[in-house]
Amino acid sequence: MKRYTWKLAVSFVISYLLLMVVVVFAYTSISQNFILNQAKNNLIDSVQTSAARIDSHFSFDHEKLSNLIDEYELLSLDPLEQLNLNRLNITVNGINFTGFGTISGRELTIGTDVYTYTQDFDSEDYDQNITIYSFNDAFNVEDIESYIFFKVGEIVGYVESDLYLDSISTVQTFESKFAVMTSENTMPYRDFEGSNIHFFYDYLRADGYSENSIDQVKDVIAESGSIAIQTGFLGVPSFIVLAPLDLTHSVEQLYIIHIIDEDLVVSSMSYLTNILWALFFVIFLLFALAMMILFRLLEQKVNDIENAKITHYYAKPYIVRINSRGAILSYNQSFRKFLGEYDIYDKITDFRVKKDIDSEPIQTLIHRQSAFTAFFELGLGKVAYVHFVPVRTTGGHLLIGDDITDIEGKFDEYKNLALYNPVTKLPNQNSLKQDLHKLFDDKEMLSKTNSLLAFDIVSFSKINLLLGEKSGDRFLSIVSELVKQSLEGYPSSLYNMNADTFFVLFRDIENYNWVTRWTTKILSILEKPITIDRNLINIEIKIGIFHMESDRYEIFNPDVCFDNVMLALNHAKESSAHKTFTYDVSLSLIASREQRMELDLANGIKNQEFQMVLQPQYSNAEERIIGFEALIRWTNPKYSSESPLKFIKMAEKNNMIIDIGRIALHETFSIAKEFERYNVQISLNISPVQLLQAGFVNEIISVFEQYELKRGSVALEITETFLISSFELVINKLKLLEKHGFSIHLDDFGSGYSSLQYLKDLPVNTIKIDKAFIDGIENDAHSRAIVTMISNLAKNIGLEVIAEGIENEKQNQMVYKSGCNIIQGYFISRPVPKIEAIKIIQAYNIDKSIVIESIKQIKLKEGKR
Repeated sequence: MKRYTWKLAVSFVISYLLLMVVVVFAYTSISQNFILNQAKNNLIDSVQTSAARIDSHFSFDHEKLSNLIDEYELLSLDPLEQLNLNRLNITVNGINFTGFGTISGRELTIGTDVYTYTQDFDSEDYDQNITIYSFNDAFNVEDIESYIFFKVGEIVGYVESDLYLDSISTVQTFESKFAVMTSENTMPYRDFEGSNIHFFYDYLRADGYSENSIDQVKDVIAESGSIAIQTGFLGVPSFIVLAPLDLTHSVEQLYIIHIIDEDLVVSSMSYLTNILWALFFVIFLLFALAMMILFRLLEQKVNDIENAKITHYYAKPYIVRINSRGAILSYNQSFRKFLGEYDIYDKITDFRVKKDIDSEPIQTLIHRQSAFTAFFELGLGKVAYVHFVPVRTTGGHLLIGDDITDIEGKFDEYKNLALYNPVTKLPNQNSLKQDLHKLFDDKEMLSKTNSLLAFDIVSFSKINLLLGEKSGDRFLSIVSELVKQSLEGYPSSLYNMNADTFFVLFRDIENYNWVTRWTTKILSILEKPITIDRNLINIEIKIGIFHMESDRYEIFNPDVCFDNVMLALNHAKESSAHKTFTYDVSLSLIASREQRMELDLANGIKNQEFQMVLQPQYSNAEERIIGFEALIRWTNPKYSSESPLKFIKMAEKNNMIIDIGRIALHETFSIAKEFERYNVQISLNISPVQLLQAGFVNEIISVFEQYELKRGSVALEITETFLISSFELVINKLKLLEKHGFSIHLDDFGSGYSSLQYLKDLPVNTIKIDKAFIDGIENDAHSRAIVTMISNLAKNIGLEVIAEGIENEKQNQMVYKSGCNIIQGYFISRPVPKIEAIKIIQAYNIDKSIVIESIKQIKLKEGKR
């Protein structure tokens, strides 16, 4: 056995014996403290869980009461009166409210009783979302029962604290005493008897707890922390654990307190003793195994070093020898050939090192023998990267280098792709967010006057379509250069997020008037047309502005800045009167309402909150109802005043239209089956999102066959504007649907700009004249001419025509004279539920109790001729 093997064996035995001595000593010294500390940590975790559970119940029940009040107000009912009437049916955590009242100033009114809060009670004690107190403490009345008060606006509901907290304040399997304390040391609720002390710290003093220790508890309370302490509580050795409740409930923070018998806790932790012994035994085994492996590793390491020396020798790596002061002493031959002009480098500091954010100086890296990468310009714009590994040697270091140009060059290329816009070469959204994070990390800079702007080139997609993508890119480059020139002299950075959206970050400006002056300047510059390929392009931009005033916002971070400036930009883009818009808090409220609507829409899909209404289509030629258009309505009362178009657009944007469309599909096909006996056709609008969805055609055919519908009993309506923009994608789908018995209606006809050239190829049975032409038909000769032209065109190519939006008898006469026989609109009926639609069929088609006399007269005159 080699000498170093014997040395290793002796070292192993000595180390093993020393380890055993240290472990035994450590166990006897720390086991008790470890168990107690572990017990405290476990109790804190458990009580924090209990606090979280109480927080959750508080938040849920407060929101539940708030929603109930909102529902009463939406129904124009007195919330307080309704709450008292339904008190036995309203529960929180399975418990009925004791009562309801209102708070006004310092008065609590319950029924006919008016209570005035004592001078000791501030608004922090009662005028909060959730508070706990007794009538005795608050009003000096005899009722000492503690109540939990839930406050929504001026309305309060209260329940008995004992009943509410009993089921949600347990700590694992330990029996414990429970109390609630405010940050001001008062105890509005406790479930134990035996003392008339009202302040928590007085309990600790009564148990002999020192003032210094109490001060430590106060410090934890001041920082909203949790703590476990050991003391004798009411004469019994106990653990007292405090954990804070959420500050959203009350300005004066509430704490829950659990008092657990110390003997119960310590006895439950006895298993740790066995775990500690087992752990130490495992350490012995692992240490022995590690020492046995160490020899094999050392032997292998020696072999690896020898092999590495041979490899480096034949691979001829780049080698630089430097002294302890960093002066370059020599290069090996391969590195000289690599550099060419190597004599320009005298010291290692002449090397240009590629640095990370937290990189150290090159001398420090070499001294610590840490690897680094240097780059060298070799002429003709070529940059080479060499990765050096310092190795300590006599009088200095050897730097062993490896050419990694292929790897590092590609990395820089990818980095540029990640951080810069490939067209304008400006920093992109990733760079902007990095810079925002740096700004927020610099608190001094953040406190200065900073602004973030976003501007968008209106209708850039049309410019791109008109000029082509390459010319569109040149257009963006010209715009970016104009903006950069306009920013000269401003402490600012320009970014190009995607295509036509740009950002400007102003840092440390004198005042916000600088921003106003710049926006005026850039709008003036871009008023002049830009020449691209001998085309004069007029530019219109919209600008959103967000002033980064941190003291105005409760939540303020880079993401908030980005979202707020985009809200301002979107608002500017929606405005027809203003080109700039500065963010204010009301925009967040609008966004929050839309987010709430989106959430309610998702729940509406889950709860089937949609129904179909039917608007009749009347044929003047046949003098009967020949069909109905099925329109979807959302029955949620919160959005009864909203246009259905709003939730449909939101559903299309968030891809919920697929699920809503599926509901509409089944409801409409069910109605179509029922209405087959009346010989009327049901038409249904199909969203572009649905039609472009993979598998939609198969699904709609499957549902059609499921309801065993007759051919021609259902018509599908698609909009003209969508059809023209996606003609090639949908024409085959429409032909397949027609083949399976569906009629195809082209909706909003005339609103597009090139629909006539497609009519000969489309499988369309009916075209619907857009309501915009009908609205002007009485007074506008152009509208009448368009209606007549469309009607004649349809007749010539064998299509039916439906005039939408007919609201009076005169409009009906004029479209009839123009050659359109079928009408739809309020003149016949508003959209109605299925039962009302059947009554309309009965009146027009069966009983003939409703007849349009004016059309009869026109027919009679035409017959006489």
